Amino acid sequence: MERLDQAQSELKAAQSELKEAQSELKAAQSELKEAQTKLEAAQTAWLAASDENKGIHESIVQSAKDNVQSAKDNVQSAKDNVQSAERNVQSAERMRDVFLNAVAEMQGTMSQSGVGRIVEMLQRLESNQERLAKNDALLFEAFLEHYSLTPVSHYSSTTVHGQWHQQSMEYYGTTSCLVLQSLFPKDVRAKPQWLWEWQWDSVFPAVAEHIIPKKGYNFIQNELSVRIDDPRNSLLLLRHLEHTFQDGDWSLIPLSKQDGGVWFRIYVSQDLMRETVNYIDNNGRQEGVVLVKKHGLQPLTFGDLHLQELLIRPPPFLRALFLKARMAWKKHKEDDEPLPNPVDSTRAFADSCETWNNFMVAKFFSSIEQQNTASGAQSP
Repeated sequence: MERLDQAQSELKAAQSELKEAQSELKAAQSELKEAQTKLEAAQTAWLAASDENKGIHESIVQSAKDNVQSAKDNVQSAKDNVQSAERNVQSAERMRDVFLNAVAEMQGTMSQSGVGRIVEMLQRLESNQERLAKNDALLFEAFLEHYSLTPVSHYSSTTVHGQWHQQSMEYYGTTSCLVLQSLFPKDVRAKPQWLWEWQWDSVFPAVAEHIIPKKGYNFIQNELSVRIDDPRNSLLLLRHLEHTFQDGDWSLIPLSKQDGGVWFRIYVSQDLMRETVNYIDNNGRQEGVVLVKKHGLQPLTFGDLHLQELLIRPPPFLRALFLKARMAWKKHKEDDEPLPNPVDSTRAFADSCETWNNFMVAKFFSSIEQQNTASGAQSP
């Protein structure tokens, strides 16, 4: 009975969230209608304006268009929230029904079979739950395969003067490698003579790495709302770190949120542990080993980064990092010491990403529905 009460309570909470999401969708649709009305008025005024005033009205029309687009985005986000809430209600209803049926069957057989029959029913219920959990895990794995990334062995890092790099620096508020400046703050504040000779502005110069690559993954942008050219889809990394990250040889797993940022733990593949971290120029040539203060200046190895924790604020797209970490896990899952499967840290990703349920969970249930629909259509 306790489990049934809990299931009914969770269903009630899910229904309340659905009602709230539907209300927010209605408000968003109303705002969109109002924005579209203002756009029509602005376009009418532009058509009627004299040539000397056209420029002013063009700005007004563009602003109105931006407002309409923003309102459309809000409507889509609200629709995703409603879909997610509907799935939560359906899941809660299924769980409630499982317990209702179990309780009804137990009550109907108590007088016939006594305690032994009750124990049997509870064991059957637990078995059903385990089977459902395994099925959900298999479905989730199939869902993730659709969004699998491929390790990149050819590199096309943007220059430090490119627009993408500039946007990434502005977003993170630094010109240095996010990983190394966090782990070695004393070194990043140093200004050795060679820094001026090489005309660098940091001992850990960074390039902007696309977490989801630029080519071949527009469907991820469309389906999971991870905009490829959004600076949140970037990491500022030393070029050697960028290359090995793109190759899937180390990963970042979130731990917790803090003050607008996210704490991550670094996991390095076993084959990379003893390799030194090097400076690499624009042409891919090594320019020397990175030295950091470890009992005096010492060469930095990737093993020095393993299991280190750092705060990235503001954070990148967690959905993108999840897919990148899964790519690294798939590449190294047969190692003696494999990289972690991010699925095992799904809760940490969800807790660190406010829109996780809007996209990852909602899209997962949507894909299941599409599979079920297709399966039903093919059935005789």
